[in-house]
Amino acid sequence: MEKIRKTHPMKDKLPKQTAVTFAGFILLYALFFLFLDRPIDLWVHTHFSGTWVHALGTFISYWGCSPVVEIGLALGFIAGIIGVVSNDGKNQYWTSCLFYVCISCAVAIVIGEGLKIILGRYRPVMLFESGAYGFHFFSTEWALNSTPSGHTLRMFSIMTALSMIFPRGSILFLTIAILVGMSRIAVTAHYPSDVLFGAFIGIFSALWIYELRKMNNRERP
Repeated sequence: MEKIRKTHPMKDKLPKQTAVTFAGFILLYALFFLFLDRPIDLWVHTHFSGTWVHALGTFISYWGCSPVVEIGLALGFIAGIIGVVSNDGKNQYWTSCLFYVCISCAVAIVIGEGLKIILGRYRPVMLFESGAYGFHFFSTEWALNSTPSGHTLRMFSIMTALSMIFPRGSILFLTIAILVGMSRIAVTAHYPSDVLFGAFIGIFSALWIYELRKMNNRERP
């Protein structure tokens, strides 16, 4: 008899979702890059620079900044390791969840930082000061590291992971991530397409790690 192969859902569903969403995102990114990014950031810079909107955006952005998130990741990994070492079986689930959140964010950061260097897109400040707009590939200069938004991908990876663990809090978690993303536009640190790019990376990093985690748990004896 011919053996019936059982296909893991991730092998079909998530890759297709990722591919379709990525194709749509590329079109949206191109639309914003060609027609919307410059007028939006110029308008925000003209109307909100130095106002309470900018101040509020700076405050919200703080919670997604590199030192805050990466210190949190370090503490999370340390707590997880301690949980594994002293594990008596009672905290195994929560230790696994902690690692899941931290790894999701770490993967998003690695992808995002790599793309920033490869793409080297001018930040909005370069547009305001010298009219520079576009890409300058393979650069480590801060002014050429606009896309994707690091704050946004950090928060979307963490909040998506938390939403997978605590589904009832999904609206709250994703609202927080959206506010951080919007704050990066409010302070003109990024273009809208940079924020969309960061959200895409953060969301799908968390979804892929979640599915890999589930698959690993199924395959354990």
